[in-house]
Amino acid sequence: MDIVLRFLHIGLGELTLLTTIGVVAALIWGAQNRKVLIAKIAALAGVISAVLSWVIAGIYYVVFYGPDVKPAVKSGPWPWAHSIFMESKEHIFLFLPFLAVLLLFLVWKYANNWDEERSIRISILTVGALTILIPVLMMFSGYLVSTGYRLGAS
Repeated sequence: MDIVLRFLHIGLGELTLLTTIGVVAALIWGAQNRKVLIAKIAALAGVISAVLSWVIAGIYYVVFYGPDVKPAVKSGPWPWAHSIFMESKEHIFLFLPFLAVLLLFLVWKYANNWDEERSIRISILTVGALTILIPVLMMFSGYLVSTGYRLGAS
């Protein structure tokens, strides 16, 4: 069961990243009607995948990480993998679904005015960049924590 939850969490997190890249790319490469529609659909898919990843991560953390993985990481040669990266990941990750919802709102409401309004472009690109950066940081942090677990469990 834990492998299924980890797979779903990672896959949905990567889907959030890819859909957000799709939103930004569709708008940058021309905000015509079809591309605005693609950006809106991608933003909606990003919200769904971010929320699902969030829920699944919570289940995995409570059921498996806390009792099994965390002690192995903290007792292994890389205890800082949990102390720094997992603790940071736990708090930074909380922002991702909210950023995804904000991006969805901005795209849904303002993407049709992409070409006319510079402030709209800056807002969407800023939120999009953060919504791209956070999953990249989460993947890096997850790699360090999982390496800490493998080292601690061996």
